[in-house]
Amino acid sequence: MKRRILVGAALGTGLAVLAVRRAGLREDLEWAALAKPGELIDIDGYGVHYVDQGSGPAIVLLHGFGGSTYQFRHQIGALSPKYRVVAVDLKGFGYSERSTSAGLGSSDQVEMLVTLFQRLGVEHATLVGHSMGGGIAQRFASAHPEKVDALVLAASVNASEPRRTTPLPRFLLRPLLPVMAAFASSRLLSRSVYDKSVLTPAVRAEYNRPGRLKGSMDGLMELMSGGAGDEPIDLSAIKMPVMLLWGEEDRVVPLSGAARIREQIPQARMVVIDRAGHLLFDERPEVVTQAILSFVNDAVPASGSVALG
Repeated sequence: MKRRILVGAALGTGLAVLAVRRAGLREDLEWAALAKPGELIDIDGYGVHYVDQGSGPAIVLLHGFGGSTYQFRHQIGALSPKYRVVAVDLKGFGYSERSTSAGLGSSDQVEMLVTLFQRLGVEHATLVGHSMGGGIAQRFASAHPEKVDALVLAASVNASEPRRTTPLPRFLLRPLLPVMAAFASSRLLSRSVYDKSVLTPAVRAEYNRPGRLKGSMDGLMELMSGGAGDEPIDLSAIKMPVMLLWGEEDRVVPLSGAARIREQIPQARMVVIDRAGHLLFDERPEVVTQAILSFVNDAVPASGSVALG
């Protein structure tokens, strides 16, 4: 049995090397030396990367798994003439520092955001969370409702549902992670859009670049091995205005996921965007921006479903 496990680990390592070479994914970038699109702030000894533009009521943008501030490139410029827009690279992602000792669970991210709000002078804001970032936004809104004016959950995971973890032991998971990362950078990215022409070589490169930072795979292992231990939350405690923003063609987090969230947050307004998949911020940027603007401009959005095209 032990020999089989060792052989399996060796094969996994070999496959990892082949997959990394084929996909062009290597941890070949030094975090400290890499030019970053935004600014860095030290939070408890950890470098958090963020983009801060505009003035007025604050809108804080939280990306999804494998994402970064880059995925909000269209919305930052469109929203900043009227609002202060803060896009954040969550710990372990984007251009934030790589450190497995920093705590990468959703609850850890919420604690980081609380400190970030304080350091940037943001007393309260509209939170916009995409996918994994939506789950973190739910936790933040539940724990700190006084800091959240309104909540936009875009193709969001459900923080009331148990967190899925891999059954693989750590010594087998680590050599396989590059294979998983290579898969995510190609197949999963393609699956996340309705119109694949959106994923130009330049866009793919920008999504993949943060994953080349040294230490990225170790951070992913911490997340996937279940070390964070985040407990499900009660979504019914969320009482502020909420908008569920979904791509009609989302195959990663389908519309049924939105329905489950809405069962627990009955005041949530549902907005469905046609011809868009999971990466709706990339595919339909103008429509997404207008939906956010309409929602934020409305003090208390009416409950109901709206189709945008």
